Amino acid sequence: MKIDDLIMMSVRSLWRRKLRTFLTVLGVIIGACSIILMLSLGIAMQENFDQSLDDMGQLTVIDVYADYYGNPDAPKLDDEAIKTFSAIEGVELVLPERKTRGYLEFGKYRTSWEIEIVGMALKEMIAMGYEPETGRLMTENEKNVILIGDQLRHEFIKKGQKLDWSNLPPPIDFVLEEDTVEIIVAELDWETGDPIDKNYEDKKIKLPDTWDVNVIGIMPSTSYETAYSAFVPLEIYEEIILEKEKYLRDLQGEENYEEQYNDENKSKYDSFKVKVADENDVVDVQDIIKEMGYEAYSEMEYLEDIQSMSNSVQLLLGGIGAISLFVAGIGITNTMIMAIYERTREIGVMKVIGARITDIQKMFLLEALLIGLLGGTIGLGISYILSYALNHFGPIIAGELISQFAGGGEKISVIPIWLAGAVLVFSSLIGLISGYFPARRAMKLSALSAIKTE
Repeated sequence: MKIDDLIMMSVRSLWRRKLRTFLTVLGVIIGACSIILMLSLGIAMQENFDQSLDDMGQLTVIDVYADYYGNPDAPKLDDEAIKTFSAIEGVELVLPERKTRGYLEFGKYRTSWEIEIVGMALKEMIAMGYEPETGRLMTENEKNVILIGDQLRHEFIKKGQKLDWSNLPPPIDFVLEEDTVEIIVAELDWETGDPIDKNYEDKKIKLPDTWDVNVIGIMPSTSYETAYSAFVPLEIYEEIILEKEKYLRDLQGEENYEEQYNDENKSKYDSFKVKVADENDVVDVQDIIKEMGYEAYSEMEYLEDIQSMSNSVQLLLGGIGAISLFVAGIGITNTMIMAIYERTREIGVMKVIGARITDIQKMFLLEALLIGLLGGTIGLGISYILSYALNHFGPIIAGELISQFAGGGEKISVIPIWLAGAVLVFSSLIGLISGYFPARRAMKLSALSAIKTE
């Protein structure tokens, strides 16, 4: 019997029992939709996580610290350490931490707490992948400019006002290239908010200089550092450091300052950022640095665990969907068995007129395959519609709940091509497997007994 004859007979047989076929196909549709949507949520979570890491640009960065516990024998973070780290194969850049703390003033507003002021050269910012959300980076020759973290805009309160977390002021909307802020590194009195101009002996001391800098960009909230820090060129940063050191020496006294800041057992730098050229080498470079006696941390260190957790979530979600498809397979088996009972006489006639038993088996297998393929195809189409609805209307209807479940990214559901193809193959395979035993039963029926069946 030709394959096209088998197909036509299978289609006519299914069409004659439209209601039963529809209900069986509906079970496959539900199963296919379940497995596709469940897996699409897990895939979206993974893609959102990967995208957030890419946006942060931290996958190839290792944060290196000196020994936390003040071990005098522990290696120091100094200029020699920069040379040592730079010599490690795969290291692209070693950036010593250049941070100090201070306040920013903008008109009648001031930051409610001491913020981190980071000194970086243009080439360092480019190498670290730092890009402003709005505005631009400084040029090589600029000095009195500043880039402000996006979240810092929310930290400005009126001078002398107490911080009220329940009633925070709106963020400052800086006019880039026009607005200026003042950098203050003096210690402030908690009660009055005024700079402290008397030392520990209650003697008058000179307040440090301040710097008026032009706001040229807003840094994105892709990491804590870019969100809550202010970035200035190295030239002005070095001025800030010298002025602050002179002020603190006067404020605390020479002996106290030396004891706190110039302890011979302390490292010259608090931390380094080590940029690795290839993310595949990050863990190896990190292990080398740890073997030297330093504390080293990177996003890649935790990526494997997070990836494993994400795979487990996808496996769980896929398993839930697969159960529905398995139940649909039972429905296909039941439908085919009932079809054999109803068509026993027909099967007997086919055998008597010379139909091969393999053709009878193929006919029933083909019917089961068509049910699985049709249900999988319709289920795939419905899944695409539901995925579109989740991505476009889910956050509106359910607020942040669905978005956070999907990893906090823009996508809630993602159906890649491989998943669509896999579900079509899987649903067809479920149909074949479900129809195998009924087809064998039909193949083994006695022709004479079948003909006698009413």
